[in-house]
Amino acid sequence: MIHKKLKALPKKLRDDLKNQPRMFGTCIFYDLHKDQCGIHSVRPEVCRAFGYHKDLVCFRKPELATKETLTFKETHIGYLSIDFTWKHF
Repeated sequence: MIHKKLKALPKKLRDDLKNQPRMFGTCIFYDLHKDQCGIHSVRPEVCRAFGYHKDLVCFRKPELATKETLTFKETHIGYLSIDFTWKHF
């Protein structure tokens, strides 16, 4: 789904997202300029849960993290920025 989303993005948007400077561990699809996810509609399960579970607290709104520890339905295959980089897409 991520591959399809990236192919559907206009080249300029894709290149702008791809060429942003990244700190170690920052998701490769996080748009630092717009302060939003660049693949929001197809983001992984962990991203959908971020900020709402006690083990995935967002520093901006910690009060939203009221749910217990997350049990994933998707199989973990790696991290977007460490195990998967733009060369994989």
